[in-house]
Amino acid sequence: MSTDFLAQIVKQKGREISQARKVIAEGRLMELARARSDFRPFFETLSRPGAAGVNIIAEIKRASPSKGDIRPDLDAPKTAARYEQGGAAAVSVLTDATYFKGSLDDLKAARCACRLPVLQKEFIISRYQVYAAATVGADAILLIARILTAEKLNQLYDLCRDLGMDALVEIHTVQDARIVAACGARLVGINNRNLTTFETDLSIARDLASRLAPGQVPVAASGISGPTDIRENLACGIFNFLVGESLVRADDPTQLIRELTGAASDAPLFDQRM
Repeated sequence: MSTDFLAQIVKQKGREISQARKVIAEGRLMELARARSDFRPFFETLSRPGAAGVNIIAEIKRASPSKGDIRPDLDAPKTAARYEQGGAAAVSVLTDATYFKGSLDDLKAARCACRLPVLQKEFIISRYQVYAAATVGADAILLIARILTAEKLNQLYDLCRDLGMDALVEIHTVQDARIVAACGARLVGINNRNLTTFETDLSIARDLASRLAPGQVPVAASGISGPTDIRENLACGIFNFLVGESLVRADDPTQLIRELTGAASDAPLFDQRM
């Protein structure tokens, strides 16, 4: 596979959507999505710091395109329950099968195993995927600015909100930040990882947080592995963290979440950008 991971993944998504349409029509998915009402509060949970001053979105992730297998034997429902026990604010589930070894069944099982709001981590390029997310129990979906035109981002964001779900809209560059500000996204994920090369730079989230529009709430994602990372981001006004690889590799993810949330107790004070 070439090093342009993102292009490869998006191309594969197009093929998967074409196949899925042969199994269940978009119109039927839309009916099922609009009939749902049991959404858990994702944005409300992350709109302010938790009791310890930090919110952890704990991720269920078995593999990645750049690193291969990370935890191929990971049990989604058991892991979600351990995340909740540790004090996570929400759970993120990677549902891509080809590159991350996830599934929609993982999301359903994880949500049944905990009381936390659940984010579907996926490469969404179509309304079909938004409807599918709602039908399997997602409380929020990831929308990646990098793979969508501004018009498409607005369309999918509006559809998501219309269905009752929240959205975490992901950026990586200053240009992404401008596009997302215009779409009115409330919750903005700042990915420290370049999805073309999958290289990680922990300064990205800290640099871009100040460029968000008033009222937008930042979430730092990728590369967060310990209390020091949490404290450095807290100093920049970021109190939400999406943590994946370090948790799934941990011998005791419950304890690691407690350590990450506890990092706020001796972090410098910051002004919340609300």
